[in-house]
This record gives sequence, structure tokens and C-alpha cells, in this order.
Amino acid sequence: MQPPIRNPNPHHEFLKPLLDDSTKQFLTQHRSGRTDFSDFESIFTRLLKHHPDPPLELLWFYSAVVFHSSKPDFGYDSVRLTRSLFQMLVPLSEPFSGAKRVAMLSPLVYHLIRLFKIGRRREDVSELLDAIVGYVSVCCRDEQEDGLLMVTGFSFADLSRVWVVDQEEGESDDCLEMFMPFVGERLRREVGSESCSVGCLAGIVASQLLLLNLCLRFDSGKDLRESVVGMISGFHSCYFFDGILKMLLVEPDLRLTPLLVPEDEAALIETITEAVIVSAERLFLNTGSGDSQRSLQLKNIAINWLFLFGKVSLRKTEDQEETSRYMNMFSKSNIPFYLVNWVISQGEVIRDADTLLNSTPASFIEWLVSLEEQGLNVFDCDHSKNYAKTVIHWSGPDLSLEATLMKQHEEVDQDADMADDHIMSFISINNSSSSTRKRKEERPDMEGEAKMKFFKYRHNKCEEKSRLQPFVFSDRLVNGTEVGVSDMEL
Repeated sequence: MQPPIRNPNPHHEFLKPLLDDSTKQFLTQHRSGRTDFSDFESIFTRLLKHHPDPPLELLWFYSAVVFHSSKPDFGYDSVRLTRSLFQMLVPLSEPFSGAKRVAMLSPLVYHLIRLFKIGRRREDVSELLDAIVGYVSVCCRDEQEDGLLMVTGFSFADLSRVWVVDQEEGESDDCLEMFMPFVGERLRREVGSESCSVGCLAGIVASQLLLLNLCLRFDSGKDLRESVVGMISGFHSCYFFDGILKMLLVEPDLRLTPLLVPEDEAALIETITEAVIVSAERLFLNTGSGDSQRSLQLKNIAINWLFLFGKVSLRKTEDQEETSRYMNMFSKSNIPFYLVNWVISQGEVIRDADTLLNSTPASFIEWLVSLEEQGLNVFDCDHSKNYAKTVIHWSGPDLSLEATLMKQHEEVDQDADMADDHIMSFISINNSSSSTRKRKEERPDMEGEAKMKFFKYRHNKCEEKSRLQPFVFSDRLVNGTEVGVSDMEL
């Protein structure tokens, strides 16, 4: 869950002191009552002309000074002012990647949430929100990787001050709490760090839009699950799923209480969680060859999906019907197969694969932890590995992989013993004592053959899915050999 380490662009290093100084001057002038910031606008307009692909920080500061300078033109009409911000940001970000265009909307989402909290012209604001959601859906279709990392080394947390300066708490050290009211402390720390990627921010922006839109539809009389699935289908991108999975996993709540009562918030989160679990499957279809960066994204999303499944299934232990329903969803999913095939692509040998693929989410996670401890880089950071161990601890001994394997091994041994008894009966009836002794000497091979046949029978389901490999590195070649589940050592 840790953001990737970025490589700052040396051509943009001079922007950091410029932005630091400009931010301080702007805040001082704004708090003194100044409303005309045309001097800042002139300087940053020239900078943008000389940067065909400017960093987000530059764009945010420029759009902030234009936004604050235009306030007198709109009087007290905050809805029209917010719409004008949207109309400014869209053409400004048109040349950029989809993730960068979505990340650019972070100040807009902040103003939308403020409008809904104060209850101004709800119908007009809903219409504007629908337009923004439609725009983000279009942006999510573009997942090109160019320009995904911020480059100036300037903290987004510091820059957010130019947007929250109108609020009385604008001088608070944690401006991000005001700027991203639906985002919890841990994710705010990630966004506020200098290593935050544009893709990470884009995912959180899209996730906040999803939550805001669904809060407004909660009492609309429409089928809530249909609305959730529809929006998630529109936001189908790696960075969106990365953002919403993190929000559902690491935050104790989604801070929606200003818009929903606690009971309604719990019901909404339950619906979103199930929709994300089901909808994530499509993210892994028709992915093409991809590159190593996308492969890594998909692998990490698959692991976070597994964490979410484990979290939900543990919460459902008191409801047998719900537990069975979620376990049925897990058993039908292809994502565990994807993870198994990724492990194979790393040169690992998998035994008891069918047992693994028919286990619980907690057992599957335990297996991944054991691989990590053996030296395979499964988890992207220590926090992710610790989360995995927490899920295993919560699951209890009866759901552990060891208990599952012991049970399955007992079944295998029983079937193998039945096969041995049948072989020995056949030998004793049809052969002399000397040939019987000869056959007994060969029994280990026969025993192995019987077990192999039994395993092959149990691996039919696994072999059928052996080509499901959307994030296998090295083009599915391990040491020059094509690898599939059917090649596993049993």
C-alpha cells in the first residue's frame, strides 16, 4: 500500500523554491484582505507556456489564484463559481494522461463537498456533480503511464492551504483533513508525502466522487446497488480500484457522517464493498501484454482485493448464510488463480495447489505470507505484510492454512490407501508368492502413481484456468520455459 518512489525531474527542481515562496506570499496577501492576484496569474501563465507537460503543483497554484481572483465576479453564487472552476480545469488538463486529468480535479471535489454540506441549491449541485462524474468516467478509460509521477518535490499538503484559506481553520497544520474530508488519517499522510504519485491521488479523487454521488442517491428511491455497480463500471481503472480498496481497508470509517447518519453510512459501505469485490474481476480481463508497471499494479490490487475479502468474511462469521455466500463468491473468482500463476511465473514450485485454491481467503493470505518469508517479494511494503498477518491472526486456528492442509492431506492419504488396498488385492489373487514379493518391492512407484492420478483428477479446475495470467512477468516464461498451472510439481 506504500506509494512508489518517484524520480524527480531535474528540469523542474527550480519550481520548488518558487512555489514555496509564492504560496507564503499568496496566503499573507489573502489573509490581509486582498482579492486581486493578477501578478501571480501573470507569472504562472508565462511558466505554463514554457512547460508543455507541467507538474500538477504548478497547475494547482495557477488555478487557485485564478479562482480566488474571479470570486468578485460571481458575488455570493458559490455554485456558479464552482462550475467555473470545472470549466477552467478541463481545458487546462486536456493534453495530459487520464490519471493526471482526474488528479487535477482534487480542488473541485473539495468545493463540491463544501457545497453539499452547506446545502446550497442541491439540485444545481447534483447536476454539476453528474457532469463531473461523466468526465471522470471518460478519463478513466485512458491508463497510459506517461507523466504519472509528480516531479517538483513540493508537498501537496502545503499547497492545499491555498484552497482552504477561506475556512477559519485555514491555518491548521492538517489542511488535508479539510481539503479531503472523506479521507482518513493514514491515506492523508500518503497523499501529503513527497512520494505521492499522481495515480494514487487520482484514485482517491475518483473514490471521493463515488462516495459523494452515492450519498446523494441514498434516499433517491433508486436501487442503491445498481447505482454503485454503474459508477464503478464507469470508473474502471487501476488507480480507481487502488484508491477505493485502500479507503475500504485501512480506514475505520469513511467519514460520511455529515451527509449520512451512521446506520445509513454502514449500509452504504456494505454495498460498496460487495460491489468492489465483484467488479474488480473485470479489471483483469483483456489486459493485453502490458508492461511491468501495470503488472505490478494488478498484482497489488489483487492482494488488496484478497485483504478486503478476508476482512469481510471475518466480519460475517456470525451469519452462516452470509458467510456461505461470500465463500461461494471467493471460490468462483479468478483472482486467486491469477495470483497462483504470478507465483509460478516467479519460479516458485506450488504443491497442494487445489487445496490452496479451495481454501479460505485467510488461508490463501497465509500462504502468501509464507512465500514472502521464504524470500519472494509478494507485498509492496511492510504495512501490507503486517496487514496480512493481522488477517491471519483474526481468522483463528480453525481457518489457518495448516489446518486446511492437514484435513486435505488426510483425505488424500485415505484415497491413496484405498488405491493401495485395491492394488494389493489384485496382486494377491493373480500372482504367485514370488511375483507378489516382486510387486511389493515396486509398491512405492505404484503408490506414487495412484496419488498422482488422484491429484490430476483434483486439478482439472486449476488446469482449466491455467492461462489466466494478466500480471505474469517475463511474458509467462520462467528460465526460458512457458509455465502454466498444469506444469506444477505435485
